[in-house]
Amino acid sequence: MSKIPTELDMATIAKTIGNGWEMLAAFLSIDQPKVERIKMEYPHSTAEQVFQLLLAWRKIKGFEASYEELFKRMHECETVSVDWGTLETKLGSRFGMCLFLLCTEVLICFMVLLFLCH
Repeated sequence: MSKIPTELDMATIAKTIGNGWEMLAAFLSIDQPKVERIKMEYPHSTAEQVFQLLLAWRKIKGFEASYEELFKRMHECETVSVDWGTLETKLGSRFGMCLFLLCTEVLICFMVLLFLCH
């Protein structure tokens, strides 16, 4: 799972990310001026904007970029809209277990919070 994401997979991932992608940029250590440039250069396609964001993230992270790191950051950014079902369908044969573990981790944290609040 520590493999560097391919452009093809990042294009697939980009199509599953919607509203709030700009906030995801902060979780990926992409600065606001870069986000604004992406929005200006690709004004007609959210998927293309997100794809460019992911390319910038991979370039910054270099060999440290991984699917696991990307999925983790996507989960941490609570304001981003992600179609996890489609993502699992499209990439599940290779990454289903990782997606499942991340979703399970989020569910366990939620259950612990519920328990602590009662």
